[in-house]
Parts: sequence; C-alpha cells; structure tokens
Amino acid sequence: MPTKEKELELSKFRETIKGAKAVVVSHASGMSVSEVTELRKQLREANVTHTVVKNTLGRIAAREVNMEGLAKLLDGPTVVSISKTDSIAPAKVLSAFAKTHDKLVILGGVIDGKDASAKDIVEIASLPSREELLAKMLGSLNSPITGFLRVLNGPVSGFVRVLNAVAEKKAAA
Repeated sequence: MPTKEKELELSKFRETIKGAKAVVVSHASGMSVSEVTELRKQLREANVTHTVVKNTLGRIAAREVNMEGLAKLLDGPTVVSISKTDSIAPAKVLSAFAKTHDKLVILGGVIDGKDASAKDIVEIASLPSREELLAKMLGSLNSPITGFLRVLNGPVSGFVRVLNAVAEKKAAA
C-alpha cells in the first residue's frame, strides 16, 4: 500500500507531465554540483522544469496520462525535463549542454504526444526556431516582389539619368 508521501509525489508528477508539450528523459550521473546547477539555470531560463522522480512512480504517472513511451525510459538514475509551453526548448538546452558535458546522456522523451528517441531529440534541437523559420519564409515571399520592382524601376531610373546628363550638358554649354 503506497504511503501518503508517495501518493502526493505521484499526483504532483502526473499533473506536471499532463498536457506537457515536451518531456525529455536523461541520465546525469557523475555530474558535479556546479554542472547540475548550470544546467538547471539554463533550463529555468528556457521555462523548462527539471526534476528527479522515482522511476516506479514516474512509470505509473506516465501510464496514467497515456505516455507509454516515457514509462519505458524511466530506468536507472534519470532526470526529467518538462516544458508546458515550448516543444523544442528542453531538446535545445539539453542537446547544447550534452555537447560540452559528456556525462549528460539524453535517453529520449515525448514531444507533442509522440515518442521520440535520443536521436530524434538531437535532430529536433538542431531545427531552427519558429521565429527563424517565419523570417526565412517572409524573406522568400518578399524576394520576388523586390526583384519585380527593381525590373520596373530600371527603365525609369535610366531615363532620369539620361535626362540629367542632357541637362548637365546643356548647362555646361
């Protein structure tokens, strides 16, 4: 029979992952306190919750919110990074941190309700942000219009230059 503390922890974790856009599981054993503190700081800046949960309770909570893929990842000394607002933020922060700290190992997770392997998480992290993609799209849409306006403006500006040259020549004479 579970204790009240475990029931409370289970309920708390269930509510944390319920409706999360991204949940990423990683191993962080062997990291120093300063490294963990730096990782937590970076995750906090990205509005990502980083927590340690008992694997058994985590598996129960994951199954209760239909995240079966997450339940399979909870084995060993795991930490869970959760974002309720951004699907890519945990992947970006953890992948960047893992490049410089080899003791952090990304195991996988659930992104927008779909299971993601460690390879998927790293690939997602390499994608440009939404703002970058929108800027590129707007630039692509704007490019043909700008070119068209230059073509239309070419004969007019050429005509103005010819008139200006003729006026300068007559003024000099």
